[in-house]
Amino acid sequence: MKTCPEWENGFDLLYQNITSNQAPGLNSYEKSMFLTEAEYAVEIALYNGTLRNSFEETEELTSYLANLVSQEDCGLAPNAPKILEKSKVYELPEDLLFITLEMCTIDVNGCGTRQAIVVPVTQDELWRTTRNPFKRQNNDRVLRLAYGSAESFGDDLYASRYSELISDNDIVKYTVRYLKKPEPIILEDLPDGLTIDGESKAKTCKMSESLHQAILEEAVRRAKAVWTS
Repeated sequence: MKTCPEWENGFDLLYQNITSNQAPGLNSYEKSMFLTEAEYAVEIALYNGTLRNSFEETEELTSYLANLVSQEDCGLAPNAPKILEKSKVYELPEDLLFITLEMCTIDVNGCGTRQAIVVPVTQDELWRTTRNPFKRQNNDRVLRLAYGSAESFGDDLYASRYSELISDNDIVKYTVRYLKKPEPIILEDLPDGLTIDGESKAKTCKMSESLHQAILEEAVRRAKAVWTS
């Protein structure tokens, strides 16, 4: 695992090689911002398959993000507004980036509990789906409408804060397995008043070392784009 000085030295070496020492110098805060943005970009690219292949296509690719996979039983958000009176709203984990698997335990009247798949639908699809007997919620299917305060980082849009679940049966438990947002890369303790993703203390990258070079290259590419714009 690279230390913070190793990240900074790696960034400086690539940055100087690309810019031939003609670009303005960057302080540790600026480098940390570029590295953190690159970390997000690499995780998203790997998940989408644009960096190499898709997230679960091979065991090797899955292992790259294995330490960012988490699972949690979500709690109810009783005061959150909802579209349908019979639906339930759950609060998603704060560090959630992408949901990779979600399941509900439902209580089917007279038949006990059972597992049901969760099917995401958009707001436009919701009304059509709830009226279609082949696509609507049933004993095997729960509909999920994501909404809430979406958070943006750079050009990317991340998951909403809440999930509204629509089921004909009582939902006992809602479980999500997901990719976590990576923690920021901060090369040194930041001065008072400066934070990156709410953090101010020095910390290194927790992602697989196999991805470190890709993160460095993406960070320097972003720094160069700012310099040349």
